[in-house]
Amino acid sequence: MKLIDILDSTPFPIGYRIAFITNFLREPLLRQMEKDFGIIRPELTVLMCLSFRADVHARDICEVTEQPSNTVSRAVGSLEKKGFIQRTRDSIDTRRQVLNITPEGRAVHDKVVALFANAENKMLVGLTKSEQDQLRSLLDKVARSVEAWKS
Repeated sequence: MKLIDILDSTPFPIGYRIAFITNFLREPLLRQMEKDFGIIRPELTVLMCLSFRADVHARDICEVTEQPSNTVSRAVGSLEKKGFIQRTRDSIDTRRQVLNITPEGRAVHDKVVALFANAENKMLVGLTKSEQDQLRSLLDKVARSVEAWKS
């Protein structure tokens, strides 16, 4: 069996290609990230969310990422123990906790993101700048319409 046989015969050709590319891009990087930095995928998800905005609640991360609350909760606890995030009580609703990334967490986040950016650059080497822009634009259009098509 050859890869091209699967790519050409799947009944969902675009989704399959996206999943296929994602697996080959992401999985080796996640293994390297765990080995080099001691964090796993759900923890990276939390760090990425906290790198974009301060004073985030765990529920916000669940909503944005579609991750189950128990997964996010475990990641938050682990990241706090590692010193990568900080939890404080919400001043408005003391039942909730506000999450923020620490300088140590930011440093790890930035190193991991650099690994992903480097891998993406390698992945796109076969495309011209114009093709990369077109791909980005089309993927952005699909991503921004997720509410209209998600199950």
